[in-house]
Amino acid sequence: MSEKVAGAGPEPESHSVAESIAAGIAHEVRNPLNALQINLGILEQELSGIVPDRSSHVFEVMAKIARELRSLDDFVTEFLRFARPPRLSLETVAVRSLLADLTTFIGPECNRKGVALSLVVEGGPETVVADGFQLKHAVLNLVLNALQATPAGGTIVIGVRGDAHGLAIEVRDTGEGMTGEVLPRAFDAFFTTREGGTGLGLPITRRIVEAHGGSVAIRSREGEGSVATVSLPVGTRAR
Repeated sequence: MSEKVAGAGPEPESHSVAESIAAGIAHEVRNPLNALQINLGILEQELSGIVPDRSSHVFEVMAKIARELRSLDDFVTEFLRFARPPRLSLETVAVRSLLADLTTFIGPECNRKGVALSLVVEGGPETVVADGFQLKHAVLNLVLNALQATPAGGTIVIGVRGDAHGLAIEVRDTGEGMTGEVLPRAFDAFFTTREGGTGLGLPITRRIVEAHGGSVAIRSREGEGSVATVSLPVGTRAR
């Protein structure tokens, strides 16, 4: 089966007015959302004194409402990240240390799903000028995307390579891969094939990487897995 490739080309030029409107809408949603979460907690406490049986149907309903509110809150958080262009705080970042921290952080989630996660450093520069927090978030989105696509018994490998001029970080999985119809839309905002997904993880990764002067692309074979590659110049400067 032939391998397909999706590259993240330049986004249409952003307009500060549109970004302000998007951020304003997100804030208007978050205010009542926070109020709903607070009042749901108060209601649960008061009901506990009236209905002592925590297995009662009313508590199951409230738990479902709480889950949906958390899901909406997560979406608003991702939407705000997408609506605001990354503001980079550049510093010299130790590549291996950053990715080792990321692997430690997401490792338990991979273990719970039965997916083996590993970090393989084949070469490349020891450091890169970057916003460490933002870069870690960008790679984390790729790992989470791989984890969603990889069944129990599969593997995810974070690989590092490059030379004195450039750094490449790969996230390779043995998951389901992408169809020829899905792959070209992988970096489209709000496009997702996952139930409950926001469709913003990959677009946010693209924004972060391009703000560093780099690029991100995905190669995939349906039924055989995918490889997402972040390419960064070593002496990057924020755009």
